[in-house]
Amino acid sequence: MLIPRHSRRRRGVAAVEFAVVVPVVLLFIFGLIVGGLGVFRYQEVAHIAREGARHASTHGGMYQQEGTGVAAVATSSDLGSYLATKTVLLDASLLQVSVSWVDPSGAPITYRPINMPTYVNTDPNLIPPGQQIIQNNVRVTVTYQWFPEVYLLGPITLSSTSQMPMSY
Repeated sequence: MLIPRHSRRRRGVAAVEFAVVVPVVLLFIFGLIVGGLGVFRYQEVAHIAREGARHASTHGGMYQQEGTGVAAVATSSDLGSYLATKTVLLDASLLQVSVSWVDPSGAPITYRPINMPTYVNTDPNLIPPGQQIIQNNVRVTVTYQWFPEVYLLGPITLSSTSQMPMSY
């Protein structure tokens, strides 16, 4: 014997569930995309800092003195104009580059003269004749103001620092 069902049909339930779930899922997917773009931009800022440190370490004060015909990296604006051409999706006008020359302990650059007493030079780009560098590193800091694609968030500052020993 069959028992009759007395259940009511629930029309429109799927449409209501769809209307509740889809905005949440779309917000989650959009958040993942914007977060991925932020990670990509941070990785690009870190890459630019490493590239800037590499370029500054190989294009120091002695580089121009060797007669290469290419200007040495002497200021942050020199390095900034070089790095502006290396960006992929970053706005070069929002990119700030800072370069400094220090020894690994953070003290001013020290030179050891050949047959002369040790002294500290205030100009890190030039090595006096007859001098040897004891320790000299270049430190490059790149800062970028990122305005996320979600307009509810304000600007986010992405920053990366890279330090390399001078090799030229």
